[in-house]
Amino acid sequence: MVGNKKGGIEGLPLQLMIVIMVATMGCAIIVGWMGNLDSPHYIKTLGIEENVVVIEGGQIGDISVCVLDENSEPIQGASIMITNKQVSPPDGVHYASTDAEGKATLSGWTLSNYPTNSIKLIVTAYMSGYTECTEYVEGLIR
Repeated sequence: MVGNKKGGIEGLPLQLMIVIMVATMGCAIIVGWMGNLDSPHYIKTLGIEENVVVIEGGQIGDISVCVLDENSEPIQGASIMITNKQVSPPDGVHYASTDAEGKATLSGWTLSNYPTNSIKLIVTAYMSGYTECTEYVEGLIR
């Protein structure tokens, strides 16, 4: 045994033991990281209160929404906006933010180059750390 220069523990080469230990520790670290991952968050619904919004002279009526997460809990601080290209926000304010109850109202938006009867308005909610949600509301043009 004194002349054995390969080294080994109970017949296994020392290099194989090192590889096994490193792989085991690496797996333990990865499993630990996976245990700390949060499940993905998403906006479940916008809860648009109006089925139809009246648009008179290009002025879009108020659109009230209630933003809920995947657990049907209100989301505070979500950004709500109308994303149609022919729609303009009031005074450069491009979105409304939800309150503690997840509610917001889009007011003062205008529509230009619009059709004669109706249009589907695209309302979208954004929140950092959440997937976005888009819903439609019918705009009745008078």
